[in-house]
Amino acid sequence: MTRTAALLCASVIFLGVSPSASAQKAGPRIYISVDMEGIWGVVHGDQVSATSPEYGAARRWMAEDVNAVVAGLLEAGAGEIVVNDSHGSMRNIVADALNPKVSLISGSPKPLSMMQGIDGTYDAVVFVGYHARAGTAAGILDHTISSTTIRSIKVNGQELPELGLNAAIAGYFNVPVIMLTGDTTTCGQAKALLGDGLVTAAVKEAIGRAAARLFPAEQARARLKEAAREALGKRQSFQPFRLAGPYTVDVEFHNTAQAELPLLLPGVKRTGARSVSLSGTDYIETFKLLRAVIALAGVS
Repeated sequence: MTRTAALLCASVIFLGVSPSASAQKAGPRIYISVDMEGIWGVVHGDQVSATSPEYGAARRWMAEDVNAVVAGLLEAGAGEIVVNDSHGSMRNIVADALNPKVSLISGSPKPLSMMQGIDGTYDAVVFVGYHARAGTAAGILDHTISSTTIRSIKVNGQELPELGLNAAIAGYFNVPVIMLTGDTTTCGQAKALLGDGLVTAAVKEAIGRAAARLFPAEQARARLKEAAREALGKRQSFQPFRLAGPYTVDVEFHNTAQAELPLLLPGVKRTGARSVSLSGTDYIETFKLLRAVIALAGVS
């Protein structure tokens, strides 16, 4: 230790705060992935499309939902909070509409997409504004990653929604998902997959794919805040969601043309007229290959 460093350390200790004690004051590090279809007020595709005049209001609702969750996390003692904009172009949240205490990851493409920036230094993950998997009867704007290309995605025979695919990325880094928000159907799917102990906060009840009963805004945001406080308060009880490898991913598209270009990728095999499979031993690398498959399918 240099003389300057020693003097600094002595000064800190003299003031009654050791370096280790100061570090311990920082609260849990939280990662938030925020989608748009499950945000309060959103019931139709026009509201989540940048070309629609309805988009501006949904961007505001998106920030308000996130801010309610952030408020609860901060009250429960959270330290650093990082928010990843995870819908479409991933440039939806107006940066200065967010709580100034959070960091925002914005823009695309990103290698880990909706989970860009996650690593083992985080203590917990929160999913905000998530939606149900493709083929759900009563789920607002149900789809899995791409509504125009994907009919279903199965990992080792189990069909997964986005929330499952993303939770497994968090699990890869040994970080648990502690909370999810969206419509009532999505909250149910999340509990069924991640465990009944998962804290959920529904902001609306889906009637169909493009209709819902919105809960009163003030009550919905209050519930988001309270759920975040509750989830962080019991974060030690959550376990990471892990999928056992090796991984076989079966992808079914909406039409046969979408199964053609993905075959240009090494290791991708056609398993049916509109389906392909891919495999890997590392979940992150397998997920990246899946993203490439979906991107190529979208060109068709």
